Amino acid sequence: MSHFMLSLCVGAAAGLLDVIPMLARRLSLRSCLSAFCTYLFAAVIIFHSNLPYLPWWADGMAVTLMMALPVVLTFTGKERKATPVVLLNALVFGLLIAVAEHFLK
Repeated sequence: MSHFMLSLCVGAAAGLLDVIPMLARRLSLRSCLSAFCTYLFAAVIIFHSNLPYLPWWADGMAVTLMMALPVVLTFTGKERKATPVVLLNALVFGLLIAVAEHFLK
């Protein structure tokens, strides 16, 4: 399997893991699709980048946190309770993607 295909598979798995609880809460399809695409694209970026001055495990956390920040800023006025959840998910899934990239390449 190529490096790119592996990044897509890991991203799809991370996206599905994030979307499953969202579907259980009956959130909108738009929100679920947004979360899935965020982690799908984050995995591709993590697999093909190397941020300077960061260890391998922090690359994923930094990338997903940067990608989640605009999402958090869009709903800080309405749903402030969701902000810590989204940021924590970004850190956890970023770490999991980085671990998968480190051990599967």
